[in-house]
Amino acid sequence: MITAYPLTALVTVLSLCVYIWASFRVGKARAKYNVHAPLVDGPPEFQRVFRAHMNTLEQLVFFLPLLVLFASAWGDLAAAIVGIFWPIGRLLYALGYFKAPEKRSAGFGISFLSSVILLLGALVAIARQLTQML
Repeated sequence: MITAYPLTALVTVLSLCVYIWASFRVGKARAKYNVHAPLVDGPPEFQRVFRAHMNTLEQLVFFLPLLVLFASAWGDLAAAIVGIFWPIGRLLYALGYFKAPEKRSAGFGISFLSSVILLLGALVAIARQLTQML
């Protein structure tokens, strides 16, 4: 994948870096708020960090396959242009959520819109391929 889709690979790695960063933030919050594993309940400040991390994981499962499908259909540059908004959005989402739940919306919207565009692009490409086969 790296040779054929270097920009898509870069977006993939950046997205995983955002996830790892969020993981470390949970570890830091566990220490700060004295929430020992396997507990996931603590003060609201801890819960916001934990949920930002978990929501990033939940969205990552949706995003990564779509990024690869989109890249295979529309090319490396197009996938990277659409896909780069996902890690940017996830950073904004997490940073906003760490402060207050109502500050997470813009980041969520940016990352989710990126995923929806990738989904629609993959669906269009699949539909085109299927109609050519028939």
